[in-house]
Amino acid sequence: MTAELPELEYSKLDILKAGLDRIDQGLTLFGADLKLIFVNARACKLLDLPAELSRPGTSFEAMVRWNAMRGEYGPGDVETMVAERVRAAWEFRPHTLERVRPNGVVLNVSGWPLPDGGFATVYSDITAQRRRELELERRILKRTEELRQSEERLRLIANEVPAGIAYVDFSGVFRFVNGRFARAYQKQPDEIIGRFEREILSPETWAHVEPYFEKAARGEPQTFDTPIRFPDGRTLETRTLLRPDRSAAQGISGFYVLSVNVTREKMAFAALLQAQRMEALGQLSSGIAHDFNNLLTIILGNLKPLWERIEDEHLRRDMLEPAIRATRRGTDLMRRLLAVARRQPVSPARVDVPECIRDIAKLVRPSIGEDTQLVLKFAENTPVAFVDPALLETSLINLVINAADAMNEGGTIVIETSAGPDGSVLVTVADNGAGMDEAVRSRIFDPFFSTKSAEGRSGLGLTMVQGFTSDSGGSICVESEPGQGTRFALSLPQARDQNPKNEEQADEAAAELGDSAIRGVLVLLVDDDEEVRKVMRRDLVAAGAQVLEAENGAEALELLQNIPAIAAVVSDVSMPVMNGILLANAARRLRPCLPIVLLSGYGADAMRGTLPAGVSIMHKPVDAAAIAGALSAPASVATPQSEDRVLV
Repeated sequence: MTAELPELEYSKLDILKAGLDRIDQGLTLFGADLKLIFVNARACKLLDLPAELSRPGTSFEAMVRWNAMRGEYGPGDVETMVAERVRAAWEFRPHTLERVRPNGVVLNVSGWPLPDGGFATVYSDITAQRRRELELERRILKRTEELRQSEERLRLIANEVPAGIAYVDFSGVFRFVNGRFARAYQKQPDEIIGRFEREILSPETWAHVEPYFEKAARGEPQTFDTPIRFPDGRTLETRTLLRPDRSAAQGISGFYVLSVNVTREKMAFAALLQAQRMEALGQLSSGIAHDFNNLLTIILGNLKPLWERIEDEHLRRDMLEPAIRATRRGTDLMRRLLAVARRQPVSPARVDVPECIRDIAKLVRPSIGEDTQLVLKFAENTPVAFVDPALLETSLINLVINAADAMNEGGTIVIETSAGPDGSVLVTVADNGAGMDEAVRSRIFDPFFSTKSAEGRSGLGLTMVQGFTSDSGGSICVESEPGQGTRFALSLPQARDQNPKNEEQADEAAAELGDSAIRGVLVLLVDDDEEVRKVMRRDLVAAGAQVLEAENGAEALELLQNIPAIAAVVSDVSMPVMNGILLANAARRLRPCLPIVLLSGYGADAMRGTLPAGVSIMHKPVDAAAIAGALSAPASVATPQSEDRVLV
């Protein structure tokens, strides 16, 4: 039995060695004398050990020298590297390190001292693990860079978006603001981040927005409009959206702020409402003007023959002439109403500009304040202008009111007239108010632009002034500097004949020529108002015409088809069944050379449709002489009716 025991123990050792040869890790055992006791097959493969170095009894130094000569430890002196590793091995201390072999295999080397001296070393191939880790690290770095770039893009986008963007945490501290938000408060983003809301917002703004911020902090989305006064003095209408920042784990952690400037939007909306009101006023005033001018036609048509027949100068002077003047003022009132409603084409006439300005001064004096002085300066050689009187008055009123607005603490407004070097009429309106910079000065004639948006202004006043001067054949320019006041200069066309008597004589000659042109002519008079027809028939008959009447366009067209002797047509524009423009077109198709004059009381439908060539529109009230002149004019064009032609 004693002889069999060593054989049994040897068998167990072989089994142990065979098992260690099959594990996935390399193993070496060195004794206390640093001689190799055992190395498994995996270690030989991992370390590329030759057979002579894998035998028991091989010294640690020999194995290390083999590795050093093969470059296992990297570049350097072989003996030095061997000496360092042998010295460390004699200390028999636990150690773990990674080593990259020349073939790229990464080994994890772990050594442990043995109880009786020596040490065991385990070699693990971690190449695949390291590659996975390196790939993961590469992906992490790539993702980090992508996130950084994405964050940078988001930051860039946030700074370029035309809105103020911020994030406020639950405690009311700004944690993010974009560039636009910061610039609005004349700060850099880092000067706002970390500060409380009430430290940044003005007291009046904070008082307004605090209730909304409190609700947003409780998780309630908020949207509100409010005027905000910024440090640079601007007050802008803003629309602010507050959206809570919710998370399942933490609940409400803060809220996002989006603030947009809606000043222009509100100005445009106000201008739209103003335009709608003006449109409604235009429709209303057109209807009123049409009916009212019909009444004036009847009144004037009866006053004129009465004035001619009454020889009593006292009755003429004390009763008829005041009535005629009042009726003419009624006509002028309608023209002013239509000018304000922008429903009237430019109707130029001779205008004594200094006299017009004196009337305007009386009108605006109560509106410009007691602290504002209004100075009028008229050159003796100021020519008579040829412009629309109502639009001139409206334009000058706009300029004076604007000048008064520019002087909050009072000042001086000077209105001056003179003759221009090119023969035009120069009118200047100057003030010593706040003035304008280049940015404002370049936009003052833009529609809807106004520096007084908070005062309910439409921004159309100066646009109308520019349109008036342009339509009149003139021009307007402005000179202004901050703190130096403003000066508007209008250049207007002058009347062709500066001698009123010569023009009156020309009018009388034209009237006589017109009267002779319709003497003995059969005129078709068309109007749906019987009283208007009665007055106009009397005037036309008195001028020598023969008159045939119709109360609408359809009836008139039937008469034209059946009565070849009709030599001219005088028709109202606004009529039921068939209006005057439709009648004119139908009549010209039937008889291309037929003289036609249309009469309008400024009705809204007066501008609907296209007039045939040679057909003019005259404005009521009008007399027979003017109608005759229009009928006799070759290839007539639309001739505005000045107030000098309204009466005798």
